[in-house]
Amino acid sequence: MGKPRVATLFFGGGTPSLLEPIEVARLGAALRDSFDLRPFEASVEANPATLDRARIEAWAALGITRLSLGAQSFSPVGLRALGRTHQPEDVPPAVAAARSVGFDVNLDLIFGWPGQTAAGWREDLETAVALGPDHLSCYPLELALEPEEAVANWPGAGWRSVARWRRRSAAGQPDDDGIATLYELAEAFLGRNGYRHYEIANWARAGKRCRHNLGYWRNGEWLGVGAGAHSHLAGVRSRNPGVLPAYIAAIDRDDQRIVDAAADAAVDGAMLALRLDEGLDLGRYGTRFGLDTASRVRNALRSLDGTRLLRWSGERVRLTARGRLLASEVFVRLLPDDGNVSAPV
Repeated sequence: MGKPRVATLFFGGGTPSLLEPIEVARLGAALRDSFDLRPFEASVEANPATLDRARIEAWAALGITRLSLGAQSFSPVGLRALGRTHQPEDVPPAVAAARSVGFDVNLDLIFGWPGQTAAGWREDLETAVALGPDHLSCYPLELALEPEEAVANWPGAGWRSVARWRRRSAAGQPDDDGIATLYELAEAFLGRNGYRHYEIANWARAGKRCRHNLGYWRNGEWLGVGAGAHSHLAGVRSRNPGVLPAYIAAIDRDDQRIVDAAADAAVDGAMLALRLDEGLDLGRYGTRFGLDTASRVRNALRSLDGTRLLRWSGERVRLTARGRLLASEVFVRLLPDDGNVSAPV
């Protein structure tokens, strides 16, 4: 079969920018040995404080075209509340370094941290836009109070310490109305500054949408490599073990990936499409998943008529601005009656 062609590439799920230049070079060599590595887009996530010229040039030599920078906030108070180790002044030099080698730039921002005000969030947005990024991702702070699988990989005092921090932080977060206000502020401000709100949590300049992530939202196929990495291949969702020793042991035994038997491709396809501003085309959806399935989804969504959550245009349905705020109220209608379906990655 030869080497599979890589159309897009994304290094994330941690801080890959911590890799030394020689490690980046070895990673690139391993990828070229296994794949036809000619991506249209290749992104790497980075902490602003971990970049230097040698690392930037190593990633550029590998073929990176896009830097996703975890700015999170430009407030020292916000960064402390989020437990981040970098400082606001680390971000502009990192953006400049990325631009110097021709990278596109995404900035990740988090809102809804304890004590954050609307005025403070506006300042974060203004500072971010002033740096001229091609793309912005704005996520509300979500604090899971149950340990995830990868907690076993974390250094320090472990889950008990993290759980205490999360409970304290959750108690100080804005309420749902406060989070909605911050989200609407981002929508309005970024729209006025030329960013298209193309996905629930993502905004981009013209021609700068993240092609790799569009593959997820369009329910395409991808291969995930590494501990805890998820894949979607030949209609099957699967993952690697998330605990590092278990992942290494699985490689040694040549184990198969862990299949998500509860995944439902049709449900995933509808939910993911509705995250995008282009919405769900029920004609195409019916061709892919069958007319009966399309009819069920249409009826489920039509049950929301009058709620101002959806906007219809023929066979295409999109979330309204109100629908983006209350997307979970839409998505739950798409689940089968037994509800035994896992959420898409």
